[in-house]
Amino acid sequence: MSVAIIALLLVMLISTLCGWWMIRRKTQDTPVKIMMFIGYFWLLTFLQLFLLAAYYFIGQRFSP
Repeated sequence: MSVAIIALLLVMLISTLCGWWMIRRKTQDTPVKIMMFIGYFWLLTFLQLFLLAAYYFIGQRFSP
């Protein structure tokens, strides 16, 4: 498997686990929990992709 595919699968796994962890103790109804999970999932996914892109950019820019 390509390194990029493995990294994307890992990002999805981390976002899924963290999103589930963030909503598991909420007292709202199930539809609200599902919407909150989706929001947390995408927020965490984009945050991780931003951090990976920044790490790659800095690595390319400052390494010889």
